[in-house]
Amino acid sequence: MTTPRFPCSRLYALCVCLMLLGLNLPGCDLRKTDEAILRSEFDIPEQARLIRYEAFPKESGWFGREGLKIDLAFQLDARDYAEYRSRAGVSGQWLPLPIPSEFLRRMAGLERQQTQLRLSYEMQGKAMPEAGSVYNPTDEQRLARFVASLPAIPIQGLFQCRSAGDDILHAPKTVHTRLESDLNDFMLALLDDGKRQILIKVSTSY
Repeated sequence: MTTPRFPCSRLYALCVCLMLLGLNLPGCDLRKTDEAILRSEFDIPEQARLIRYEAFPKESGWFGREGLKIDLAFQLDARDYAEYRSRAGVSGQWLPLPIPSEFLRRMAGLERQQTQLRLSYEMQGKAMPEAGSVYNPTDEQRLARFVASLPAIPIQGLFQCRSAGDDILHAPKTVHTRLESDLNDFMLALLDDGKRQILIKVSTSY
């Protein structure tokens, strides 16, 4: 299921154009464009309050924002959350928490990581380090590290995973209800029924 590509707002489009030219407007920073993109991507209500924003890297380099990681959290009031939750529940694009282990493993790209590591040592003509060592962590170690990098998974709620394969913030995304191969990027949204929050994690391996 592919989501359409469209600009989040005129301000966002103007900011992007200026950034490409090496210019900027007062207040036209990556924090605001990140928020605008993700509000639009997940149709977050305007009245939802941003209560958390963390991003790395905070600025674009010559090759964009390599290894991008973004964490956002929005707080909704009881009525807005109930409406959002109700729409999500009947959309067919959200799944109940907790996230299945196999789904997490595909999001983490465990198979891809192990293949890349093995090929790297083969090209160097070296033997693989002992499994479980710092140079060759086990899948369980990698998975634990990956889960620790996510927002705290709510006890009750829904989740949705989207991926693009490249240029995660701007390219069309596919919504996944199952994963049969590893991802190299994702947008993970979590609905926390207890706190009435929407948590979003963006991650790329490029």
